[in-house]
Amino acid sequence: MKIKLTILFICLLNLINANPIVIEAEKAYDNKNYKLAIEKYEQLINEGFKSSELYYNTGNSYFRNKNLGKAIYYYELARKINPNDEDIRINLGIANSQTIDKIETKENFFINAVKTNVLQSISTTSWAWLTILFIALSLLVYFLFYNFNSTAFKRISFIIASFFLISFFITYFLGYAALNSKIENKFAIILSAQVNVTNEPNTVATNKFTLHEGTKVKVVESNGDWVLIKLENGNEGWLKLKDVGII
Repeated sequence: MKIKLTILFICLLNLINANPIVIEAEKAYDNKNYKLAIEKYEQLINEGFKSSELYYNTGNSYFRNKNLGKAIYYYELARKINPNDEDIRINLGIANSQTIDKIETKENFFINAVKTNVLQSISTTSWAWLTILFIALSLLVYFLFYNFNSTAFKRISFIIASFFLISFFITYFLGYAALNSKIENKFAIILSAQVNVTNEPNTVATNKFTLHEGTKVKVVESNGDWVLIKLENGNEGWLKLKDVGII
């Protein structure tokens, strides 16, 4: 799993001089000192730096250090920023294949996979720009349709304008769905090696089931130091906030 050198561009704080922490982190990773690399990357994150490259490199360091939960967590954060990055997608897939919990979904797998891939194929900003582009093209072609007298040209321009208008509606609704999914659906990754999910948000509650690091769950609500989570198979329960990383 390769380190993305483009992280240097987010750390050019003193004109062209790269942040020395980045150099130390990359050197530590190259020397297989993954704990030190993690320490340096986490230092950057704690200082407020955010980028898909930084999260990706942090995920790689955790993966090499055999911290599967945190590796998946940082890969997910990287994918949230840059959903089209092939390296992130591949490494996340490799990490997910090593998780213990295999949760069956109630929703049709094909439909769920297509919906997720379509909505996450590009960012919500890109969906918005596509919507603007298609409505602008539709209006432009309609203007040409209205101002030219040629019957053949009018027929062709009408078809093209209709295509752009339909594309506008499709991208608008997909973008709206992607935005809703981003706002309403909050997910988390199990960070601890093993956690007991309980029926109530307290330490004396009955255990319902057990989850392991790297499992992705949906966050339904929070209650102090506890979060109510839901699995793809519909099972729900409470666990400690410290045991998960919110994406």
